[in-house]
This record gives sequence, C-alpha cells and structure tokens, in this order.
Amino acid sequence: MTLCTLSVDDMHCSACAGKIQRTLSGINSIKTAHINLVRRQVFIEHDEALAPLDILSAVESAGFSPALSGNTEHDAEHRQLLKRLGIAGLGMMQVMMVAIALYAGDFSHMEPVYKDLLNFVSLLFATPVVCYSAVPFFTSAIGSIRSRGLNMDVPIALAIAIAFSTSLLATVSGTGDVYYDSVVMFTFLLLGARYINAGLQHRFDVSSKLLSALPANAWRLDSTGQHAVAVEDLRAGDRIWVAEGERIPVDGRSEDPQVVIDEAVLSGESDWVEKRIEDRLYAGTLNLGKGFAMSVTARFDQSRIADIARLADQAEIQQASISQLTDRIARVFIPAVLVLAAITGILWQFVDPTRALSATLTVLVVSCPCALSLATPAALTAAMTRLRQLGIVLTNSHALETINTVDKVYLDKTGTLTAATPSITATQTFSTEFDEPACLALAAQLERYSNHAYAKAFHSTNISPRHRSRFFGVTVKTGEGVSGILSNGIEVRIGTAAFTGAKKITGDRGIYLAFGSDIIARFDITNSIRPDASAAVTSLKTFGITPIILSGDSRERCKETAANLGIAFLARHTPEAKLEAIRADQSKGSHVLMLGDGINDVPVLAGADVSAAVMEASDLVKSKADILLLSRKLTSLADLFRIARATRTVTIQNLAWATAYNLTAIPLAALGLMPPWLAALGMATSSTLVMLNASRLLSAQPTQKV
Repeated sequence: MTLCTLSVDDMHCSACAGKIQRTLSGINSIKTAHINLVRRQVFIEHDEALAPLDILSAVESAGFSPALSGNTEHDAEHRQLLKRLGIAGLGMMQVMMVAIALYAGDFSHMEPVYKDLLNFVSLLFATPVVCYSAVPFFTSAIGSIRSRGLNMDVPIALAIAIAFSTSLLATVSGTGDVYYDSVVMFTFLLLGARYINAGLQHRFDVSSKLLSALPANAWRLDSTGQHAVAVEDLRAGDRIWVAEGERIPVDGRSEDPQVVIDEAVLSGESDWVEKRIEDRLYAGTLNLGKGFAMSVTARFDQSRIADIARLADQAEIQQASISQLTDRIARVFIPAVLVLAAITGILWQFVDPTRALSATLTVLVVSCPCALSLATPAALTAAMTRLRQLGIVLTNSHALETINTVDKVYLDKTGTLTAATPSITATQTFSTEFDEPACLALAAQLERYSNHAYAKAFHSTNISPRHRSRFFGVTVKTGEGVSGILSNGIEVRIGTAAFTGAKKITGDRGIYLAFGSDIIARFDITNSIRPDASAAVTSLKTFGITPIILSGDSRERCKETAANLGIAFLARHTPEAKLEAIRADQSKGSHVLMLGDGINDVPVLAGADVSAAVMEASDLVKSKADILLLSRKLTSLADLFRIARATRTVTIQNLAWATAYNLTAIPLAALGLMPPWLAALGMATSSTLVMLNASRLLSAQPTQKV
C-alpha cells in the first residue's frame, strides 16, 4: 500500500468533506481515505497500481481543485486569496462611498438622473469583485451541483448572483433597488474570514512544519570531494558533510568525535546535545558547532522526523465522536437553508414584497454551519499542534478525549522515572577463576541481547579480545534476565537473584551473573531519578490524579524511588501481573494511563485506557502507544493533562457559540430584522471566532520544574 496526501483548498465545510469521502470510497484501489477539514487535507492509503493523478482526477470530478500536498501549494493559494481579498476591499470602499451618497439622496430627493449615474458607478466597481474576487464561491458551488451534492458555497453563490443580477436589472431599467453594497460586503467579509482561517489552519499544520526543517540539498562525499545532491537521492551507506549552522538532512551516525546538535525540532527543547563517533544523528536537527562528516543510515522519508510527521497526520485524520455528530448535522443543513430561504421569500411577498429579496439574501448568507462543523476539529488540531511543539505526539486523537477521564497514572520506574542510561556503581566477584574484567565481559556480551534499561549499563564496557565469547541459544526472559550457552556447553545467566539461583545471597538489589551452577559476580546498578520527576508527580496530583509506580524491579528499589517522590508503588510485577493490576482498577471504575518504555510494558500499554511511551522506548513499545513523549522532560505528562482539559473547555465554548449563533441569527434573518451586510459579517465572524478561540491553545505554557 502507498500513502498519498492531497490539499483541497476549496473544501470549506462538512458537506464538501462528505462528498470527497463518498467519491473516494467508490474507488476499489483505495483502502482508506481520511479527511482533515481544519487543514483541508485528504490522507489516502491506496494500491501502488493506482496513480496519484487518477486520485486527483476523481476528486476533481467531484467539483474540487485538489493538489498534492506541500507548502508551495499552500503559499500559492494564500497569495491568490490575498489578491482576491484586496480587489474585494478596494471595490467595497468605492461602492460604500457611492452607497452613502445614494442613501443621502433618498433623504434629499436626489434627481433620478444622478441616482442612475451613481448606480452605474457602483456597477463599475462591483463587477470586478463579482467576476474575480467571488469566483471561488461560484466555481465551488457549480462543481458541487455538477457532482450531485451541495456545499455551503451554494447558498453564498446564490446570494451573490441573485443580488448582483437584480441590481444589474435595476440599473439598466432605471427602476428598483440595488444591492451592490451588500454584494461587495458579502464577498469581502467572507473572503476575509477565509484568509484568516487559512492562516490559522497553516499554524495548525504539524507535519508540513516538521518536514520544512529538512533541507532540500546535501553535500555528498566521495573520493573526488563534495557534490551537491538532492536529499531524495541519498541512500543508506552514503557519506555527507554537514556545515556549521546547517540542518542535518537525513538520519545517520557521526564520524566526528565531538559534534554539538540542537534537537529542538524533535524534542521541543532548545538545549545542546553532544554527539560522539557512531552516535545517532537525526534529520532536521541543527549543527551548532563545526562542520563534520556523517554516514547515512536511512532515506529522508524513513527518518525519525518523517515518522513523527506521519504519526501526527495519523492522529489528526481520526475524528472524535462529537466531530462525527456535528458533521451529520451539517450535511442536512444546506438543503434546509435553501428551503428556508425560499419559504422566507414567499412569505415576505405576502407581508411586504419590497423586503422579500433582502430577507431571502440574508437567510442564504447567515445560515452557515461552518462554525458548528469546525468547533471540535479546530480545537483538537490546535491542541495536537501545541502538544507537538512541547515534544508530545499523539498517534491516536481519541486519546485526547480519553485523557480527561483518567484518574490514575501508572508509571514504569526503570528508564521512565529514572534516567534512561543506568550505571554500574559496584562489582563483587565470588570466583577465583573470573576476575572483574572477565565477569564484566561475560555480562556485557549477554546483555546486548536484552532491551531492558539495566542492560544499557553494560553497553560501554570495554571487552578485551581474550575475554570475547560466543553464545548460542540465547534466551531473554522479560523482566528476569538473559541466558546463553558457551561453545563448551556451559550455560551463563545474568539477571535477578531468583533467575540466576542466587537466592541464598543476602538482598536482591543486585544483578547477578551465574556460570553454570555457580554465582560468580554481583553488580550494583544505579538509576538516578529524573530531575523533573518530582515536578511531574506534583502536577499530576494537582489535577486530582493518583500516580503509582508499577514496576518489575525489586521492592527495595521501588520503595526508595516511591519515597523520594511521595507516591505509592507496586513492585516485582511481571507483565501479566501489571496487566492484572490495571484491570483490577478498571473493574472498579477507574480510568488508567500507563507510561512505560520496555518490552515488558507492551501488554499493560495495550490494556490501559490510554498508553504513553518515552522517547527512549523500543520501537515495538512506541508502536503500541497512543502518546509519545519525545522530549526528555517527564513534565510533558503534566502538559498533556493540562492541554487536554483546556481542549475540552475550548470545544465546549466553540460548540456553545456556534449553536447560539445559528439559533439566534436564522430567526432574525427570516423575520427581516437583520440587513444582508450584517448577515455576511455574522457568518464570517462565527467561523473565525471558532478558529481564534481554538488558537488560544497554541499559547499554552509548559510545566516548569519545581
């Protein structure tokens, strides 16, 4: 399967989205098609045999103007929209000045010849507005009708067309009222709202901003020197040069003993990270030091930043249940608007025919469900954008809703609450045949098969050639240890006291090494608590959430960490026991979030209501998590809860405003108590206020250490 992303800038409402969805669902080669109305993008998973041009043609047949997604398309559309808005603004200023003269003439009994002249002047200035600035409304409406569907541009285009054509006839015939001022104000206000919304939508665009950090070109190194190549042409195994102040174009490994990198684009933290030879380097990060050479390990589209962008898109295409409800409401709204406008016009013919056209135009313009359709998606998209800026990526947008129900957070200890890289503080040997270097060498060579955080303590061990061994039949028992068989048939085990058979040795805080049936060494492993763990725990408690350590580590280690943080703990829990622990809480009505990093956390991550993983977690763990904490700060967890709650508040405010607007404006318009220009202003303002209210989430401040 292949992924394709389309930008559809003339998709303005839920009816548009529904029409595109139905069109694409009729193509057999398309597996899934998800729509993000806020960003006006369509995410499509399709067979490789289906060409993107065929998808573009299908969407065009539905009456839209799609393009393959990218910043250039957005910038071009934004410039074009600004031009149309500028012409509409100039036309509106001229027409309104003439309208003031006409209104004054009604009171001073202006002679008909001057009134006709001013009407022709208004026609002169209004025509470019209708024929150029209002074109997007007409093309969208016509395409909608041709594809046997209706979108919100249909009533807008009808209102502009009816008002302009009626005014044109009145101008030519010299009898009747003109509505040039309403026409140009319709167009200017609605285009102004779309321009503002387009800018806000671009601010919400996570993936394009991430990928814009990638440079277009790179310097590839070979035997003849440096050569500029497109980033797309780089392959694993290539060597490239990264100059001072440049961003790294692809993932790779350093060939320099001292490199200074700013990884803010990934973690949200603008701190310097020092890299050594063979250390991982990530695309999009910034070289703060001297130039250096690096080896490429993956194509640009397989980089970590590209994966994060895909995860962000994956979350944003999922609509919350309340969004789906408002979409269903919006789909039936447009036919209802047209019927209501027709009824309004007919009834006013009996009451006061001179006001029939004005009331009909007002109903057509004011009755827009755009604000209602955008209320929830705008808040969700803004929240996910801000979370990404803080180093938090949601792989499932539903998690943002579920987080608000969480009352317990279970935290893995090793590698999550404690530092990702532990250290060996003491080594005790029990055999005259094996000295400390020999024991460390055996332990390090076995631990390389383990993903447990404690295994990292042995990764920096220097192994001399005479201590190198080869293991066969290596077995990893999650949460307990690793065993392997040497070429002479002797089994070597490293892990807990119980796993290695060291039960008779006092205490169980150490990691033991067994050679056959003999315990030959004991290692003390230290994990310091992360510096911001206390601040994170304190913040969770202020939200009314109970944090609990859930670990497979010893009771002594867990008790020590829990005492330092002032929280409860559950120790010596196997993966199965961890899952049983959270299910017991869930059976009592609790909603649980689990934060972990190890393979042994996979079952409990799957069983929790919401699952989160830290940056250092294994790829399998991160693939199962609803939330990824990319930054090195545990306070990101508090940021997550705070922004989730703020999102719920903003969503409720948006829905309340959109509902109140429609319930108030439509009756006023039908009763003739609202002029057409005010209807245009109300419609433009309603959707813009929803977007502006959602954008407040972008300014949420991160939790500080205490």
